[in-house]
Amino acid sequence: MTRCDHCRNEVVLPFSCQYCGGKYCPDCRLPPNHTCVNIGLWNSKPRPAAGIAVKKTVGATPAGSGYIADLQGKAKKKVGAGTPYIKIMMAIIVLILLGIAWLVFSRYHTG
Repeated sequence: MTRCDHCRNEVVLPFSCQYCGGKYCPDCRLPPNHTCVNIGLWNSKPRPAAGIAVKKTVGATPAGSGYIADLQGKAKKKVGAGTPYIKIMMAIIVLILLGIAWLVFSRYHTG
């Protein structure tokens, strides 16, 4: 087992820091958590949240990255933007209903 370079806890699968090359536990894996010597490189890269669009701003956010979530951009989305999927789903439903109707009526005529 390996020991974390920062907190000295034993780690089965240590994380390797891509900025300083040290081996760290899950709690110390991020550069600010283990006082990385190359923290400046880590701070210069944007870190968007999962599933949220980001845009560059003039000022910095409290995290210091210079990026904020673009939540208003989702509100400005066109209403008809999702319509192709609705049209496709409606066409599939109509085809399924026509197929069921054909099966039902074909049994009446043959039997």
